Amino acid sequence: MLRELVDLLTFRELESEEVDSLVASIEGAADDPEFGWMEDPEPDELRQTALVFKLMQHFAVGDKIDEVHELISEWFDEPLADFPENPGGPKLLVSEYFAWLDPLLAEREDNGGYEALVIDDRVSDNLNVIMVWRADTPRILELATQLALVVDRSHPYVLSRALGL
Repeated sequence: MLRELVDLLTFRELESEEVDSLVASIEGAADDPEFGWMEDPEPDELRQTALVFKLMQHFAVGDKIDEVHELISEWFDEPLADFPENPGGPKLLVSEYFAWLDPLLAEREDNGGYEALVIDDRVSDNLNVIMVWRADTPRILELATQLALVVDRSHPYVLSRALGL
């Protein structure tokens, strides 16, 4: 299951050996000195953190949603519209941003459109957003549930942790 999830989270663009290596490093995180700083983590917590850390190059990561937006926009040959501002009004909520972003990603017709997923790293206040093919989202969410991973479109827990709420 983890192998399929990693493959889907990386747009199925990696060679089989690369996927196998990533899966092995995620599954072997308990013995990896890179994760020695985690104090007696639960297996699910360690797997969650290792997934994010090992796939970090595929994420847009930031502690502010406008920073994450810029990183997402840079992934595309044709950038996304500018981050939506609310002149004179309250700042845009993260949930409002994702509601605004979703149709923009859906209309990118490469392989049926894109979708942004949020994956908690369990250790920081950063917002970790990964782009996936929209058609793969149901299977990604199913696999994440089976593996006890927190992966969602805009999971309230993930968003609240990322924003320090």
